[in-house]
Amino acid sequence: MNYHKKANLTLALVFIGFLGSALLARNYPGILGLQLLKFVLEAALVGGLADWFAITAIFKKPLGWGFHTALIPRNRAKLIEAVAGMVQSELLTLDLLRRKISDFDFVAKIIQTAERQGGADFLADKLTRLLRDYAGKQDPAGLAANLSRFLRSKALDWRLVPNVERFGSWALRQGYLDQALDRLADGLWDKASEGGTRLAILNYLETVKEEKLSSGGAIFRTLLGFVEMSDGLNMEEAADALQVEILLTLRKLNDPDDLLRRTLREILLRTMDSLAKEPEFQAQLEAWKSEILQAELLDEFLTKAAGIVLKAADSELFSRLIRSCVQDLWCELQENRDWQGRLNEVVTSGLCQVVLSRHHEVGSLVRETLETYSDEDLNRFVEEKAGNDLQWIRINGSMIGGIVGFFLFLLLNFVYDPYLLPVLLHLKDQIFG
Repeated sequence: MNYHKKANLTLALVFIGFLGSALLARNYPGILGLQLLKFVLEAALVGGLADWFAITAIFKKPLGWGFHTALIPRNRAKLIEAVAGMVQSELLTLDLLRRKISDFDFVAKIIQTAERQGGADFLADKLTRLLRDYAGKQDPAGLAANLSRFLRSKALDWRLVPNVERFGSWALRQGYLDQALDRLADGLWDKASEGGTRLAILNYLETVKEEKLSSGGAIFRTLLGFVEMSDGLNMEEAADALQVEILLTLRKLNDPDDLLRRTLREILLRTMDSLAKEPEFQAQLEAWKSEILQAELLDEFLTKAAGIVLKAADSELFSRLIRSCVQDLWCELQENRDWQGRLNEVVTSGLCQVVLSRHHEVGSLVRETLETYSDEDLNRFVEEKAGNDLQWIRINGSMIGGIVGFFLFLLLNFVYDPYLLPVLLHLKDQIFG
């Protein structure tokens, strides 16, 4: 049984009780208890009826009475505006929303949710599928044209020299500079070990010998001839020895503590720093950037590059690359608290900006929603939220009315009639004679 039925039942019982007590009090006028019961039930009935009228008048016209009744339908616009303003300005304030957003650890929640779904493998599959769907919808020429417009509109303001310095520092911190030197040493070693390199060394030595012979005197040519005849000067062996020496030197470059390796590394860093500070290099770099951006070759290059990238999206290599990158980043994110904190700040800041820019729409949303309600829907909405408390007011009206009637009956019969009424009658006689 809901509270509306309870309130109606209470009022009905009080009414029936009043009729019964009135009948008994008429038939037995000398019994004080019956008079007290009739008086109490009468007061309870009046209190219950008054509160029934007041509560009903909020929603509609009780018994057709139209004077200051049906308050919600009559003040519909004011009610909607008041509710919208209360929700926007008091319930969902900017400070409250910002505080709630700032207190929530979004990154930790994202990590927990992703781990339940499979962690890095789940994210890699999602990202791969998303990128492939995107790549399948793109046209290489259109994508290249958009990228070209973006570069030409934005890249002219980009300063390349600071990026060169930052790139050098970043490459050094990440160890990429040492990796590049290792690959350079390996590449040079492979090239130096080829037969063509030995032949080039031999040709060079032969050229040097011919130059010396042509520029030297007769005595020098005679002595050189004796040396060759005695096998003291063998160009084949000299070329082999020189090639072996070059290979040994290049192999030492793979050692980070090798003097030549350290020297080469320092030369590269100094050269990078000096170039970044040289005005001519800066001007040349900016001029080179401008020429690249204005050249038609840029569009052709971007179109071919976009086509290669879009085709590669369907390859297994692309899937493995995405999976490898996501796994590395995911492990780093889980272990790096600094990353988590900064990422959470970014998410929180972004959400706060959205809330700040859209907060005025909270009231508008509430207002638009309530305006779609009919008068009956609006009454039902209020009744659903506060109906039980309102019906309890009716029940309390009967209870309070009965209590007040009880004490009022005692006051009239045991204080007013025996003590106050004789005094008042005596004063009346004295005043009016």
